[in-house]
Amino acid sequence: MRILITGATGFIGSRLTRDLTAEGHEIWALSRGGDSALQRVPEIKQAFAWNPRIEAAPAEAFEGVEAVVHLAGESVAGRWGAAHREAIEQSRTQGTRNLVAGMAAVEARPRILASSSAIGYYGDRGDDLLDESSSPGSDFLAEVGKGWESAAREAESLGVTVVRFRTGVVLGNGGGAMKEMLLPAKLGLGGPLGSGRQWWSWVHLDDAVGVIKHAIQQEAHCVLNNTAPEPVRQRDFARTMGKVLRRPAFAPAPAFMLRLILGGFANELLTSKRVIPEATRASGYQFRFPTLEAALRDLLG
Repeated sequence: MRILITGATGFIGSRLTRDLTAEGHEIWALSRGGDSALQRVPEIKQAFAWNPRIEAAPAEAFEGVEAVVHLAGESVAGRWGAAHREAIEQSRTQGTRNLVAGMAAVEARPRILASSSAIGYYGDRGDDLLDESSSPGSDFLAEVGKGWESAAREAESLGVTVVRFRTGVVLGNGGGAMKEMLLPAKLGLGGPLGSGRQWWSWVHLDDAVGVIKHAIQQEAHCVLNNTAPEPVRQRDFARTMGKVLRRPAFAPAPAFMLRLILGGFANELLTSKRVIPEATRASGYQFRFPTLEAALRDLLG
């Protein structure tokens, strides 16, 4: 297939592009940098410049495209000032609306839109076990998630199948959460964050990409949680990483310190989301790394 990807130069997108190309697909990209995306990810066949916050996606980007994977969005890392909050929200909701507007302007539309979302959709839910049918939360990222997914579903009125995948904490070398956690853990400072009782729903990069490829193959409108089957409490995450690295993992990072340093983003580290991929497994996807220790040993061993 010819597949159009937004966010193709990012941590997940670049790996997805390489995998799909190796499987014989042709990858086109929508990128703020336009042709610079071709240098960053040589597997991209053709790239189109697009500012998702201010303009509809260009019609020529959809020529012959059978599937679109939408990954683009402002990073949630860092302090959440007013400008950053607006960028997080607008890059997702308005960016997705502008992507769908580009589809609406062409006659031959893609068959499927696989649109990213995040488990932030569920909000802070304590020990509640959450699957794809669970209700949304009400905090900032939950509201963003609801708007994000609603914008993607607008493509259904165009006759496009829409699959939404809610991604958890992605573990992979060279980027994502691992990049931030690895150095403190190697120094023996990778202990619990806050109480450590909060649930973390994680996924190995291989499976994060695998679920997206699986989503492309779906022929039904659905939601798939892009998380491993076994979420863990954050303190157990820290202990497991320490075990794999053979480093102590008992030095805690107090909640007040995280909030002082990270501002609103600290809430993402301290809130609890116990998410399982019930619909993902029911749809036939088999996880390569269902347990945390196996995932970390693959990445760090």
